Amino acid sequence: MKEFEDPSKTCIYIPPGHAGFGSQSHSEYDDIEEDECYDLQMRAYRAAWMKCLDRVRTILKILHGPAVSDIVAQVQNAYNEDLPGLPYPELPVVALSGATTALLSEVISALSEDENAEEGADERLQVHLYPAECSSAMNMMKAIVTGYVDRKESGKRKPTSLASFDINLLRACMHIPHLPLVFLLVMNSPPSPSFIHTVYPRSTLALLRVQQVAPPAGLLMVKEVLSKTFFDPDFEPDVMLGPGALDHITDFASRHTASPDALLTMLQLAYMKHFSIPLSIFAHDERDAGRALTSSAGFAPVVDAVHARLLAASGSQPQNDGGGRPQTAEELCGAVCAARMEFQRQTRRLRVAFTVARIAERVALSDGTQGPVNGKAVDGRGSRLDSLGTLSAILRQRGSSQVRYVCLAVGKLSASKLRVLLQELHAFWYGLQSVVIRREEEEARIWIVEMLNQLPSSLEEGSMDGPPVPLDTHTKELAGSIGDWLQKYIEQRLVRLEDCTLWDIWYTGATPFPSELINPAPRPTVVQALLHPDDFIRAYGGLAHGPDQTAPALDAGKELALWELPDASIAFRRYVEAGRMVNVFDWFESFAVVLDSQRRHLKRGKGVMADEDMDAEADEDADTDVEQGEEEEERWKVEEQARFMRALHELDYMGFVRHTGRKPDHVIRTFYDVPD
Repeated sequence: MKEFEDPSKTCIYIPPGHAGFGSQSHSEYDDIEEDECYDLQMRAYRAAWMKCLDRVRTILKILHGPAVSDIVAQVQNAYNEDLPGLPYPELPVVALSGATTALLSEVISALSEDENAEEGADERLQVHLYPAECSSAMNMMKAIVTGYVDRKESGKRKPTSLASFDINLLRACMHIPHLPLVFLLVMNSPPSPSFIHTVYPRSTLALLRVQQVAPPAGLLMVKEVLSKTFFDPDFEPDVMLGPGALDHITDFASRHTASPDALLTMLQLAYMKHFSIPLSIFAHDERDAGRALTSSAGFAPVVDAVHARLLAASGSQPQNDGGGRPQTAEELCGAVCAARMEFQRQTRRLRVAFTVARIAERVALSDGTQGPVNGKAVDGRGSRLDSLGTLSAILRQRGSSQVRYVCLAVGKLSASKLRVLLQELHAFWYGLQSVVIRREEEEARIWIVEMLNQLPSSLEEGSMDGPPVPLDTHTKELAGSIGDWLQKYIEQRLVRLEDCTLWDIWYTGATPFPSELINPAPRPTVVQALLHPDDFIRAYGGLAHGPDQTAPALDAGKELALWELPDASIAFRRYVEAGRMVNVFDWFESFAVVLDSQRRHLKRGKGVMADEDMDAEADEDADTDVEQGEEEEERWKVEEQARFMRALHELDYMGFVRHTGRKPDHVIRTFYDVPD
């Protein structure tokens, strides 16, 4: 493959057929169209994931804003507000708990911008310390002192008798009367109990003025990111997460960790799993896929899959399939484009309705008397619409009971609360950024203006916090009509996205989250892959090409012979049969026996020439065959040695062998379990 000669490639995709079982040919995976389909999937994945990643980073930056501002303010005012009467000066320390790489970059950037913005102020320099530089107090002091001095001194430093780890070197080289140092400590431990207050003695803590800062984290952060990424009307991701992925993310955040890094990892894994199917080439831009369909005949399975789904949807939704089976690639892309536009319209309506329901719930149930809806059930049947578990419940159409309860509460609101509700809904509908959504919600925008005009003109502003006032007839009827209209409006839009045509291109649905990638158990997985590689190749074929698109030699239930396995698996099988010390030459001899058997089987499989042809050419080629046979045997011996060395290096790289200086021709096993 030409990719091996490209030094810019950090990762190369090799389809299962190219990896090979022995020297067998799997024509189903050997076509170049396999690589073309994979490249299209990767392009669509990168575009969709970068769009989602930029959105998540923007949300996290907004969430981190208060913490970053707090840190900058503490650094600025560290020596401006000294407390009088202290027995000795205190060293300002800012303890930042639960920081991510993105947050640290924002803090460093904010401090740098603050330094450049204040002209005429004392220059503030930054030195970044890492664990490797803090192995001892002397090394840490040297890193601090030289970090400041080397940055301050532009030319060659003048010789001095002070050591590089002496704090007085800063005064001598930088000409400053005192050292206004501020330490920003990045803590892996939670803010409570504080690691600093737990480990350091009171005599040390008396010299420190510790200020703790904790950025937003936990379930509130996860809910904010998921809500504003997949349920915000002003943002439309290329791929919508389904309840399967959302449930796993919610469960993982509740049971294990709810850090931003873990959330980003799970979102990326969900996207990677979705883009492992060939139909995902249409997820971002169907025009790229359309050009590939017209230029290559290797996309026939993809075309057939799209046709099958269009045909299945034509019975219930004939308006979405273009009126029949598309005959050309342009017609097929047109049908996919129409399905995408319809899916996006349904998801926009769902996001808007869900936001409206949350606004109504916040206003109608803000007094805290929630009754049965104060539960914490994750399935949404007894939880608030503003909870994390309701995100997947809405997609499963399990939030209808809470929606009806909220609309019933709206029907009993006072005139003052009705005005608050209508004003918030008015601000939401008229504040939508998308022109398309504003056009689609034109009827709701007109309705909200009519309802505001029907409210009584004179309302006491303090009546919301005062005792309940009996509703007059007009207000009661108006509140009831508003509640009924909201219930109808919301329920019509909270539909199942699986009912849309070709929904699995832009929606993960109930597809299980690849949880094995979060905790992959690499050791037993590698051992099983070496012992039974056919199971892994068969699983990959079913994942990437469908359950019916596996290689012919990988039939389910068929156990491959030893000679049919890859070289690394053959060497590992012989490895587990040896003792603690493995003689490399004996290992090679047992490996070569299997390769000889593989060679005979492959020659027998290719067949021989017809008998009449062999008889005609036997006398003519007899002498030539002897010479070629010797050369072929010599080449075969060299090939055996090369293949064994490659398999040995692969097992060595995976950590299964350990070299010893006592016996150069022996290696020590590192795996002693009895394989299944």
